Amino acid sequence: MTPNSARISLQDLPLETLNQITSYLTSHQPSLYAFSLASKACHCITSTFIFHRINITVSNPAALKRDIDGIVDALSRTESARHVKCLSFKGSLCLNGEYAESRKEGKYSRDAIDSVTRWFKTTGISEVLTEEEPIPSGAYVIYDESVIQKASEEDMAWAPVVSLIKLLPRLANLFYDCQNQFPPSLLDALHKHQPHCKLYHRTFRLRTLFWDTPYPYEMALATSPCLYSVKLACTERDTDGDDDFNQAAMMDLVSGLAPNLREVTIVNFRAYLPSRLFRRPEPWRGLPGFIPGSSVGSLTSLSLIGSVRNSLPEDLQSWSKSTDLRCLHHLTLGGGFGAESVGVSGDVMEWISRTCSFPQLRTLIVRLDRDDFDVQKPDYSRQAVEFFGAIRPLHELSVSGPLDPDILEAILSGHGQTLKNLDLRPYESPFQADNRWFRRDIPMIFTKQQILQLQAHCPALEELAITVKRTKSDALEADMYRTFSQFNLLRSLFLTLDCSNWRVIRDPTYQPVFDEEDDRPCEVLGEWLKEGHVRETFINCAVDERLARSIWEIICQDKVGRKLQSLKIWTTGGGQFGDTTSGCGMMDIIANLSRSWLIELVPRHDENIISVRELGLKAREARDHKGREDDERRDAYLLAHGIEPTHRDYNPMRSFRRVWPLNQDSKDWRADWASLPLQS
Repeated sequence: MTPNSARISLQDLPLETLNQITSYLTSHQPSLYAFSLASKACHCITSTFIFHRINITVSNPAALKRDIDGIVDALSRTESARHVKCLSFKGSLCLNGEYAESRKEGKYSRDAIDSVTRWFKTTGISEVLTEEEPIPSGAYVIYDESVIQKASEEDMAWAPVVSLIKLLPRLANLFYDCQNQFPPSLLDALHKHQPHCKLYHRTFRLRTLFWDTPYPYEMALATSPCLYSVKLACTERDTDGDDDFNQAAMMDLVSGLAPNLREVTIVNFRAYLPSRLFRRPEPWRGLPGFIPGSSVGSLTSLSLIGSVRNSLPEDLQSWSKSTDLRCLHHLTLGGGFGAESVGVSGDVMEWISRTCSFPQLRTLIVRLDRDDFDVQKPDYSRQAVEFFGAIRPLHELSVSGPLDPDILEAILSGHGQTLKNLDLRPYESPFQADNRWFRRDIPMIFTKQQILQLQAHCPALEELAITVKRTKSDALEADMYRTFSQFNLLRSLFLTLDCSNWRVIRDPTYQPVFDEEDDRPCEVLGEWLKEGHVRETFINCAVDERLARSIWEIICQDKVGRKLQSLKIWTTGGGQFGDTTSGCGMMDIIANLSRSWLIELVPRHDENIISVRELGLKAREARDHKGREDDERRDAYLLAHGIEPTHRDYNPMRSFRRVWPLNQDSKDWRADWASLPLQS
């Protein structure tokens, strides 16, 4: 047999093989699209994956119609309508450049919820913490938006979507994450043409709970047999002093009014409330048709995030009357960006472990909280150990908050053998209480031995998110990265590079040795902070692409078992020294240095090619642009008044230049730095 005769082309491969290749390429869209052009058979196979989910961003009626027309045309040309299983909508529909009627009257609710989402995106962190929910704050009024009317201009703007839904014979899921209320025409279309389609409503909220009877359309939406999953942002009492009954109404729906509702996410937050409006909450009178105790729901997923510290035991007791907690597969307690210091206390963990049962639980996401602002809680660690020991072995576990070796041991011994996904994110509250005991707690720092212990206890681990302490790229830090190569099945790794130094304030035995220049107090930031602390912070925060690639290479060089598919790096903690204000004077520099990265393996069989992308790049470039403009205006003002600009000589910049000296080509300090290379 000659070499040429042994060769086969894509045309010769059986459909089963093409299907396997396509499923492998789904994680890398460019390769999937390229493969679809290789042959008619490849195009036929890949269409199932390419058109499986269609994402649509909503902005105005004209753009929505244009997008839907393009989708319909593509589906018609490729005969792919049968492949569409999921439609996803996000954004906000504006009519004539203004908010739609159902949102025009709203002010505070839109400001509180929408603004925090926009802010979260402008920081760039939303690209790093893709699953994190930003927690609203500030003024918030519950019932300040009108209900969308059937056949109104806003409702009719969704007519192209209604037409699209009629064309999709196998539509199974519809995700709705728009700020507008879900349109009546779309609900009617689901009921008539897609009665088995599951509706995932990510902006659910009832606006007429103050009425004697809620608006009929709101009840129709809330009790729809299509409603499968909801996310609801709510507060106990709004800025006007009105009680928010949305969570209580959701419990009524779960109890039986919404027959197919299986997943609920409650985003709890505290609205600004004047002290004159403090009072006992009004009693909830219930939704029409609800009979207390008549039935119990069967949620498979319950997430209570945000400000849960004080209300969690009562909330869980109430939820246990509305749904059978034994049916839960997924449970989230606490969490959300902006609520790091609020979570599940030791007392609550003890109550849960002794009163609740979760026999079918597979995924647990929990934010822990010492809750020791007023008084020390010496039993916290014991209570956490008991909590994790009381839960059956999990497949996925995410724990943030105060951790220690005993808690880590309880997690690994109780769940290590079954875990496929593990996220450990140590955190301590930076707040100190005046005239009370001084907090000495420091976020747990994982050692190499603990990482090896984790590897030994978790043989099935495929995804890991964990914190690594930056130590100026020295050999110990490099050895920490190398340890991750020992995880046999690991395919996704998320490293939080911790650049903080809480020992400066919280450890009285901490006495670093600095030279004469580094030992000088950094007056701008506080007499107790030395310039050496600032210089070391800058070195640790400086994470450029070269360093990111080095971390990838040192992990993959001797990787056992499965190849690592992705590495996400989040650089954070710079300027945190154990309180809430210590690093404020150098945050502009830290924000530029602290870059985050996503490295992914491009699927090829013959060589290891990676793609490297800076996460939050646009947000950083916008900050840098504004910073340059501010520097130029300040320099021009000072020169106009005969004053030589000195902002480049202030303490933090002096520490910066000790690491990265000024050279004759320097125009902007932002372009003058580079990470210290990893030491072998």
